[in-house]
Amino acid sequence: MRIELPTTAVLKDLATGLAYSQAQIKRQMAIWQELLLGYGAQRIALAANSSAQWALLDLACLDADLLLVPLPTYLSESQLAHIMTQLEPDFYISDQEQNSAEFTLLEQVGDLLLYRRELQSPGAAIPATCQKITFTSGSTGQPKGVCLSAQSQLDVAYSLLERISQNAPKHLCLLPLSTLLENIAGIYAPLLAGGEVLIAPDSLRGFSGSQLCNPQALLALISSTTPKSLILVPELLQLLVMARAQGWQAPGSLEFIAVGGAHVSAALLQQAARLGLPVYQGYGLSECASVVALSGVDARQSTATELELVGMPLAHRDIEIIDGEIVVKQPFLGYLGDAASLSDKVFTGDLGELDTQGRLRILGRRKNLLISSLGRNISPEWPEALLTQSGLIRQAVLVGDAQPYCAALLYLADAKAAAQLPAYLAHINQQLPDYAQIKAYQLLTQPLSVADGTLTANGRPRRAEVVKKYQCEINDLFVSNDLTGESYEFLSNAG
Repeated sequence: MRIELPTTAVLKDLATGLAYSQAQIKRQMAIWQELLLGYGAQRIALAANSSAQWALLDLACLDADLLLVPLPTYLSESQLAHIMTQLEPDFYISDQEQNSAEFTLLEQVGDLLLYRRELQSPGAAIPATCQKITFTSGSTGQPKGVCLSAQSQLDVAYSLLERISQNAPKHLCLLPLSTLLENIAGIYAPLLAGGEVLIAPDSLRGFSGSQLCNPQALLALISSTTPKSLILVPELLQLLVMARAQGWQAPGSLEFIAVGGAHVSAALLQQAARLGLPVYQGYGLSECASVVALSGVDARQSTATELELVGMPLAHRDIEIIDGEIVVKQPFLGYLGDAASLSDKVFTGDLGELDTQGRLRILGRRKNLLISSLGRNISPEWPEALLTQSGLIRQAVLVGDAQPYCAALLYLADAKAAAQLPAYLAHINQQLPDYAQIKAYQLLTQPLSVADGTLTANGRPRRAEVVKKYQCEINDLFVSNDLTGESYEFLSNAG
């Protein structure tokens, strides 16, 4: 496979100020390919902050059909250990020095260090046509590796070009590059359109791990770079809406703001539209190489009914609804270490319907999976099991669907033990990645029970009934309505 970029394509690193023209991109890709092929690399793990060199390595592997596994930097130690055991990469690339004896430093390219890794075992079998493995946030506590071909990724990128039709796009990457949505829609699509892609590390984007800790930095970056397009999760759209309402002026260059990764309320889209933000709703999942459907009309031109839709499926997509579930008819290479998951259809786990024009509406999740407003998948049973394992907490129900953090409803085995809770929760949070940690809690005065309908006969919480009964208490757990749980003032560049 050979990636052909238009001569106008540019990749810019905002931390170093280096800009790579189309010819320089090709040269840097060739350097990476010569290194990796020369060393005989077969399974390459990449764990590094966002940078132009990250993107150049990724493009080089895509072009040469070399297996690359981008790893999020926010994984917990146990999650990373699980991935390394499953994958057993022979090469490991990072922007951090590795001091373990299993790593041997071979080369440094820009900010990235290339290590050969001593294998502990052969690792899980990988499909022959798999070029990339992207790890989900871990809906069952351990991340699942989604196997993708190079062609499936490029199919999405080219379909996005057709749907968006932007002239000379200038895209600012706000999500980590290990996020498949940003990887494909934020790097491949704009470059293939002959556009400019701007890449900034966590610090310039105001992030620490998966959490936004400095919203002002993010807003300042958008203002100073004047991009034409952005990709946001709902919580970042909420940030822009709140900032705009408080006087921040979005740059006039903005033409396209895609929002996806989790449910987006119609109310938020309406608010964004009233404030003049050109927001387009989309829907996708890693198993389908990201984007499945995307609206062709921004929220400012949409009716109330249209705001409930995520748009038409992309040109190469074929969708059907089976027993209320959205099913994408496409080859799926399966999950790493799970040969039985290979399929010619992807059952999404999302409930939905198609309107008379073929536009998709999402109706909810088939299972109990929580999806935070930052797009992280969390199985509530996982933190709940940790919370109740010591006996201090008798019952726990995790909440936080479409919210920026997780919270919990707790019933103590002994009410007198409440003073022990802060230390105990801190201990539990150390065992969880940051997106699944419990940031707030509400003590219940009565236990969940079969009698009041909040508990099943076998002792599991009936989540819909719990939420219904304790809706006011749950609302109070998220009253801060911002990304950090703290109050802050937005930048204002008015005038």
